Amino acid sequence: MTIRGDSSEYELLKKWCEELPFYKKPEIVTSCEIGIREGLGSKIIMLGIRARIGGIPYKHIGIDPYNNLKYQHYDSTIESTADYTNEMRDQMKEDFSDHPEFMFLNIKDTEYMKKYSNEDIVFDFVHFDGPHMTKDVLREAIYFADKSRKGTRFVFDDYTKYKINDVAKLLEYWNFKIIDTGSNKICFQKI
Repeated sequence: MTIRGDSSEYELLKKWCEELPFYKKPEIVTSCEIGIREGLGSKIIMLGIRARIGGIPYKHIGIDPYNNLKYQHYDSTIESTADYTNEMRDQMKEDFSDHPEFMFLNIKDTEYMKKYSNEDIVFDFVHFDGPHMTKDVLREAIYFADKSRKGTRFVFDDYTKYKINDVAKLLEYWNFKIIDTGSNKICFQKI
């Protein structure tokens, strides 16, 4: 089955992965996507990074609770039920069954950050495509910025739907700068 997506600017996502800089050869490369849905974003990230790093060990973490959760998706919307069904989750898991680098966690972003807060993981690439409320994106940005290194890239989806200037200001503390933008996605890099 062909893996599908519901976003746009996948060509930018691919480019930002394939051009991921490394200032020192890493022992392992780790990427993450918050909000997998049908999986196209994760597939593009994994293929792009794999093309960039060759035989270096690699792990991609996908975080998504699915289960038709009821939540407020954007700052300007009301709480509603999302169409992230368990059937969609099961299809995504089947589609990625032949990708040993893919680690799927069927939990909310907040659960992940709590459960793995003491893990010694360094992230090289994170795609923020889960909750799109400013307070949620800020919380995620802090967590992952603390687990970044020089060259790490953060891509935020639907960045016009929340206060990206607040996110950018926060990320300055960790030396993240905007390196490229599309109409729907924006890429920061730790300088």
